Amino acid sequence: MSSAADRTGPYPDDFYGFRDVPFHVHLGMRFERPDPEGAAVVTLPAGNSLRGPDGAQSPAAVYTVGEVASGISVCDALALHGAGENTTLVPLVLTRSTTFEPREDVSGALRSRARPAGDAKAATERLRSARKVSLAVKCEVLGEDDTPAGDISVDFYIRMMSLDLLESIAGQMVPGMAERAREVLGAARAARA
Repeated sequence: MSSAADRTGPYPDDFYGFRDVPFHVHLGMRFERPDPEGAAVVTLPAGNSLRGPDGAQSPAAVYTVGEVASGISVCDALALHGAGENTTLVPLVLTRSTTFEPREDVSGALRSRARPAGDAKAATERLRSARKVSLAVKCEVLGEDDTPAGDISVDFYIRMMSLDLLESIAGQMVPGMAERAREVLGAARAARA
């Protein structure tokens, strides 16, 4: 098993920019991949600002961990199976719906366990041919002692589009998204040359 530092596998070390989102930085979220070929783990340390009056982590904190981990999981599914070698298109990933079920109260750090709910490989094949697909992700959020704090299911809609169109839609709202897409496309083109 290789370390994250020397791995050249399908998953980028930057967690698709999730760890640099100002809100995630503000909360002190940590991102790691214990198994370089496995799922990312999002951890939210216990903090007074996120606790309820009883000292337990708030349902909002549990939801946030699950939502962020689900986003990374769908990105992993796309990175693992790829959108196709000769594409100049980039994926736009939107949340269609979310269900959330709080479970036990926990007072310590929260961590995620997320996975695609369906066949990620088949979804990526559909994305290659139809340029759009839906993919659901399920995430269990756990306390430090593996107590289930909540379950979240997120249904994502992914559409391949040109970088110009992506920039016109999201570039002003999320400038880093367009820049990251440019880097990925540039790297893909350089590898083919």
